[in-house]
Amino acid sequence: MRYSAALLASASLAIATGACAISSTAAGDGGGRLTIVQDLPDDVRAVLDPAWAAFLARFDGRRSCIADVEVVLVDHVEGGDARYVESAAMIEIEIPTTPAKFRESLVHELAHHVERTCVEFGELRAELHARFGLERPWSDGATWADIPAERWAETVVQLVNGDRILHRSEMPLDRSVLDVVEAWGSGAARWSDRADGAMSGSAGGITGGG
Repeated sequence: MRYSAALLASASLAIATGACAISSTAAGDGGGRLTIVQDLPDDVRAVLDPAWAAFLARFDGRRSCIADVEVVLVDHVEGGDARYVESAAMIEIEIPTTPAKFRESLVHELAHHVERTCVEFGELRAELHARFGLERPWSDGATWADIPAERWAETVVQLVNGDRILHRSEMPLDRSVLDVVEAWGSGAARWSDRADGAMSGSAGGITGGG
């Protein structure tokens, strides 16, 4: 199934015609908000709401570090399906698309939002850099799949969604990295020690799916 032409039209409006906000936490919990200042068709809402909830559930121990983020539906994203605009704390997602791709793109870009806005992420980034074994700056790589920042984002997609469809074959993931990210997101003590596969319920090794 692909999203309708009506969705494409509403997403390309230059002036907001409606407003809605999804709070990441109950009042007083100190978490950020995901906001969409657009009319949102029911088919998109049916995918976005549970994806946001699943993301927050995986990072329940870091909610206070998740800053406000805006999602904008657009008719074109240069070079991909979605992008994170750091200067505006905004995620642009190209439509029309399929529900599975929409969810995957949203979670991938939310991971980039966390890495750019959460101060606590610095400790995890250092740990991931070592585990990835890539001797290069965090945002550099000979190919997209070699960029540490993209490996982090794909790890989050795997953790939140349980599987991947867009980049599964080109970027296998190490189970120990999934476990470390899961432990960090939960706020567990000594999260960097959680690399034995126990949290994900499987043996260590390389995985491309759930």
